[in-house]
Amino acid sequence: GAKAKPLSDIFSGIKLEYKLTDMVEYTDVNSLERTYGITADDVDEVAGGVNNSGVDMEEIVLVKAKNADTAKTVAEKLTNRLNSKLAETKSYNPEQDAIVEKSSVDTDNLYVSLIISKDLDGIKKLYKEGIGVK
Repeated sequence: GAKAKPLSDIFSGIKLEYKLTDMVEYTDVNSLERTYGITADDVDEVAGGVNNSGVDMEEIVLVKAKNADTAKTVAEKLTNRLNSKLAETKSYNPEQDAIVEKSSVDTDNLYVSLIISKDLDGIKKLYKEGIGVK
């Protein structure tokens, strides 16, 4: 397949296309450790961000794991995060809940992603194209 682009480039493209402006960006793995428990031992590359408005649940985490084992670990940690977001939106934010409900943690070889967005399908498409996965 096509050679994968750096995740930071893929995320830049997503931000442009979908005008994501209120994002606190994940520039390195330390920013993932606080929220997700993902550590530098788990990953080679990270990109993404979380909406900081407090209202919009938009959250994009793109990770390239070091190996198949750490890809599993990362997927588990992202799934925990998704589940806690679901629990959170269920109780007080039906509109955002519908968006979170559609989300999933996807593993493509060493790439693991969590994409929560009203533009889920389009963002996922750009991401998959970027990592060279159909």
